[in-house]
Amino acid sequence: MSRKRILHIGIAPREYIHRRMLDIAKGAVRRLPDEPRVWFTSAEALARVLSKKNMILIETIRHSGPTSVTELAERVGRNKTNVLRSLKTLKQFEIVDFDEGEGGRKAPRLNYDDFRVDGHLGHSLDGKAA
Repeated sequence: MSRKRILHIGIAPREYIHRRMLDIAKGAVRRLPDEPRVWFTSAEALARVLSKKNMILIETIRHSGPTSVTELAERVGRNKTNVLRSLKTLKQFEIVDFDEGEGGRKAPRLNYDDFRVDGHLGHSLDGKAA
């Protein structure tokens, strides 16, 4: 059985995300496998990306493996242009990618089997009350 691919998502203030990315780029710290790979500055920002319509796309890709964006759009009853726009947003956050399909068509696929959200409710990342 293959190992489950999990996307770790973090929610933190912009300053923390920026500082963390700089520290990783400088080699001062290493990103651990279970640390967030994708960051959002608020739960609201995450909710916009993982909207109901986008979650339907994700589940449809997971369960039916469409061979093109057109096929996916037909399955979910949405306009192809709107579906492609949503997929591009999901691609920015590494949730989906595209394989070369039949006739050069883009076949959407999921990069991960599941996701985990890491955040600190009511506390700053240094452990102090917010």
